Amino acid sequence: MELDLKKLEQDIATLRKNRENVPLELLKTKYKKPYAKLKEEIRAQFEIYMKELSLLGILKIGPDMTPEEQKEMEAGIQKIIDEETAAGHLRECTKAVFYEFNLRKAENLACGYFTERIKYEVYAPYWLKHVSKDPEGRYITDLLPGMKWHPEGGGAWVDLSKQSLTLMLPPTQAGVDAQHEAEQEIFKKYLKKLRQT
Repeated sequence: MELDLKKLEQDIATLRKNRENVPLELLKTKYKKPYAKLKEEIRAQFEIYMKELSLLGILKIGPDMTPEEQKEMEAGIQKIIDEETAAGHLRECTKAVFYEFNLRKAENLACGYFTERIKYEVYAPYWLKHVSKDPEGRYITDLLPGMKWHPEGGGAWVDLSKQSLTLMLPPTQAGVDAQHEAEQEIFKKYLKKLRQT
């Protein structure tokens, strides 16, 4: 099954409308089959979306990745998913969708709990192995051919010949750590604001 984000949003809106306008007892009895089908469709689409969100920071994998590295990365990702699930964070994301009908909140929570940890704890070590300096002393990476690191304005990987840029991890451990810390602070503020409302 492929993600259809527009349909997911429409289905969540339908679920909300049903819950607000039809007594729950009727949804569970008279409309049991369509209600169950709707919830299952949302669950299936949301599961795909959660996987996509969780891997958001892992955009580039080199052809040189060994099977051992791939297994290690997959194990690291699964460990984070298991830890965050055990901490109740998957349930918090699911609640945002099924009870608060708020996909944006679920996205923000998923990115804060899952995506950021995967990006920095699992992907960053692999990424940094692929960064080097060109003869001019500029940072380059074989994961983004033709692009060079430009630290100006917060930093971006740029290919001037194609006039393109991408926002991937910085080229140094210190840069990665600083970016991670900044993103953690943003997420902490988001959680604090969320808990106050």
